[in-house]
Amino acid sequence: MDKRVLLHTCCGPCATYVVDALLKEGFEITLFFYNPNIHPFDEYARRYKSFVDYALYKGLKVEMPFAYNPLEFFRWIREPEERCAHCYEMRLGRTAQWARQRGYSFFATTLTISPYQKIENIFKVGENLQKKEQVVFLRKDFRSGFAESVKISRELGLYRQNYCGCIFSKWEGVKRKVWKSLTGQGSL
Repeated sequence: MDKRVLLHTCCGPCATYVVDALLKEGFEITLFFYNPNIHPFDEYARRYKSFVDYALYKGLKVEMPFAYNPLEFFRWIREPEERCAHCYEMRLGRTAQWARQRGYSFFATTLTISPYQKIENIFKVGENLQKKEQVVFLRKDFRSGFAESVKISRELGLYRQNYCGCIFSKWEGVKRKVWKSLTGQGSL
């Protein structure tokens, strides 16, 4: 059976453990970088560099067919409270389409390694796209490998971000940090 998988990759650090786990299962991996949600551009550039550095280190194929365009993200986001679901749909939708058009048997995402992501929402989006695009979604929870991914990415000197990527998550993190510095309390 063809085990070619198109792996939506948000950054190099998140790919580390996920790639190793999928290789152990016999998958042939191509990394797919599509992340118009990342803001600002210098953050996108740092994450892209860590992605490329890791791909080169592992000798993996890469597909990055779309130029950075944050307007794609902003067009998808109607309510900041619902942004994650829309963001998953946008990024995984593009991945599933690309996988179908290029003849991949599977698609997956590195997002499911993060303890901060809404994994059930990711799974729901992936399963809906599997039906729509007729490409198998690998429903894999990689969160048990998060600490290992941090360790590997540090050993490799990959840039590690401190927020999800969108301007809203950056703002929420800054807001919490400022609040804590002003009040000594961890939450608003």
